[in-house]
Amino acid sequence: MNYFPSGNEEITLLKFIAKFQYLNTNDTKYFFKSKAYYKKRITHLAEIKYLKRVKYDLVLDEVGISYVKQNNFQYNTRNRNKKYLPRLQYISHLAAMFYNSKTIKYTPSFSIKDKEIFTTTARKYIGILEISGIEYLTYHITSKHDNKYILSVIYDIQKEHKYRNTIVLVNNLNRININDFTFGNNQVLLIEDSDINREKLEYLHRIDWQKIINNYYNNKVFLAGYNFCDYTDYKTKFILTFSFLDTEKINRVKYFLRENKNKTIDIFCPREIEYYIRKELPNANYTIIDLEDYIVKEINIYD
Repeated sequence: MNYFPSGNEEITLLKFIAKFQYLNTNDTKYFFKSKAYYKKRITHLAEIKYLKRVKYDLVLDEVGISYVKQNNFQYNTRNRNKKYLPRLQYISHLAAMFYNSKTIKYTPSFSIKDKEIFTTTARKYIGILEISGIEYLTYHITSKHDNKYILSVIYDIQKEHKYRNTIVLVNNLNRININDFTFGNNQVLLIEDSDINREKLEYLHRIDWQKIINNYYNNKVFLAGYNFCDYTDYKTKFILTFSFLDTEKINRVKYFLRENKNKTIDIFCPREIEYYIRKELPNANYTIIDLEDYIVKEINIYD
């Protein structure tokens, strides 16, 4: 064989497929800076048997398998179990989306060593999303998952002791009872599953909430020392901010309101989740925010 993959992009693509087994053809765009002719490069890799197409996915072909083994790349034999395939494909899609992200690191479930009684195959999580240094144990609920599966996810989160932040990507938020997803953790984010919302995770911790709050309250409120709200004047203003639907935050403020029936709260959130929060907190004052107007583009980290 006289041909070898040219450049880091092709090598990275082969390494990725060796690890994740499958790559949707639409996700190959995440591996090439130039969008002009990368499809031709993939076609060429298929012609010389580094890759082959299986319906809408790319997998390693015989020469590709030999190549990654010779170079000691992590290689997982392709799982052909039809029942397990959608999970693998989704994990691959998530990993491809964030492969070159500077903000998000994704660790798939099959790379997590779980020494508890319950093995990784028995657990329902699909991996860990580390967003701006904060780790979120991540779950995925699809339209094909029934209520029994949702209950198994709830049970899975209940028995988790290491990770205190959770993301649940769900096909339809209306399927979820928010009160079932409160565990006394730091955060449980219920997120309607779409490429747009997954992309928004990039700036989950890059919203300039201080600027938003100051614009509305003229610097008369402060970061809260309470666990049920984000800002307060320590008198009458109790303010919550939401990027996504956070069931733990909702539960904490519900408890506060039960003990303080004469208090009101102000909530800042995007339009897409107002409906769900309002169902739980109907008496709050709502301000709708377009979060994209307040993204901090660059974050400088100093040692």
